Amino acid sequence: MFLSLFLVALIAFIVWRIVDDEVTPLDKLPGPPRKPIVGSTFEFLNISPREMFLKIREFTRDYGDRYVIKIFKRRILHINSVKDVEIVLSHSRNIKKSMPYTFLEAWLGTGLLLSSGAKWHKRRKILTPTFHFNILKSFAVVMEERTRGLVERLRGAGGAEVSLMPVISDYTLFTICETAMGTQLDADKSKSTLAYKKAIMDIGALLLARLTRVWLHNDYIFRKFPIGKQFEKYLHQVHSFADNVIMERKKTWRPGQGDFKEDDESIGKKKRLAMLDLLLEAENKGEIDFEGIREEVNTFMFEGHDTTAMAVVFGLMLIADHQDVQDRLYEELQTILGDSDKAPSMADLNDMKFLEAIIKETLRLYPSVPFIAREITEDFMLDDIPIKKGVEIAVHIYDLHRRADLFPDPETFKPDRFLNGDPIHPYAFVPFSAGPRNCIGQRFAMLEMKCVLSGICRNFKLSRTTNARPALTADMLIRTEEPVLVKFIPRKV
Repeated sequence: MFLSLFLVALIAFIVWRIVDDEVTPLDKLPGPPRKPIVGSTFEFLNISPREMFLKIREFTRDYGDRYVIKIFKRRILHINSVKDVEIVLSHSRNIKKSMPYTFLEAWLGTGLLLSSGAKWHKRRKILTPTFHFNILKSFAVVMEERTRGLVERLRGAGGAEVSLMPVISDYTLFTICETAMGTQLDADKSKSTLAYKKAIMDIGALLLARLTRVWLHNDYIFRKFPIGKQFEKYLHQVHSFADNVIMERKKTWRPGQGDFKEDDESIGKKKRLAMLDLLLEAENKGEIDFEGIREEVNTFMFEGHDTTAMAVVFGLMLIADHQDVQDRLYEELQTILGDSDKAPSMADLNDMKFLEAIIKETLRLYPSVPFIAREITEDFMLDDIPIKKGVEIAVHIYDLHRRADLFPDPETFKPDRFLNGDPIHPYAFVPFSAGPRNCIGQRFAMLEMKCVLSGICRNFKLSRTTNARPALTADMLIRTEEPVLVKFIPRKV
């Protein structure tokens, strides 16, 4: 019965594609071969994450700054020139995320990441105070405590190689959980906590598998397959855990607890605010409902966990590979902090200019989100090309950051690029996107990376057995095919 329905739906789908597919100016642009009806669909069917990554790099090399991939009737314009990127990302109204992002809706709802229009503007306004300097100071206390725990964990390795991702992922997961939800995830070894940790790891892999299987793009069909049932299982675990944390926080929360005042100096000292406190305050004022709180909590758990973890992993790898950079960084940390064991203040972290340059150069080479995509909701001109409503545009941040005309010798790790004072086009370096839809949490992410990298590098000398760059894969985030292994040799016994 199901197979018959599937075949009928497939035939109807194909017929619709045949009779309703007008020629557009985008069809004149280069791109992989487009077969009748299916376009370039077969190029991507069931390929591995590594094959996907290599294929997109190959297309950029073969077809240049602009190319079009046609999937049935969908046209996806891929761009990597700074001129095109600026036009797309600076547009004030074309801010809707493209079709693949809808796969996240069952998990994240239409929170800040996936919403658009009036809802997006309203949520952005509610959440902006979360990243005020005084609240970031409160978050920095959590980050520092977590960093000390991480340093002790690395010290326990006794100088042996450590696989970075599991260790760093725990750090960022625990940090975002405490700063977003106000709960210490690692303090609870219950079955539900362990299931939550595993579920948010596995959801990403399932979403990528769905993306590369075009027959799973339809929600109804996806839910009927084993992969869809597995996704629903993980989704239930993630939502249940977040809902329980929100309800527990509400029991002890009182009106005014999340009423942020910019001149409140007690934040970060006597008073700790979680993002959840500000959301509960917004609920108390009638600005958001429970479902909205859940959307934003889940969104921040997703956006603030793996993205930062990958950046820290690549940062530690590059520091270990470049002894001269590591020596300069240690010298900077000694100048600012000396041999003391004190926690760096916000002023100390701000003074770490070379560390900041290292982080930026890491994000240039390995942007955590290697591409972002928009669905056009309002016709506009991309230079000389009319872009119609419904077209999708993929901005390839990875390829943009490796353009030799923007960054000479682009494959080489050179933190001094961000210290020498040379002007950088505002849309040439966009690891946190840019324009009206830039990442609201970028200051949080930079602060967290500074805290953890400074904490590790003032305590350890880093080295790797091999300096070979890891093979990369295409996921929602940039990832490595094999584990990244680093040795941490204590500087003090």
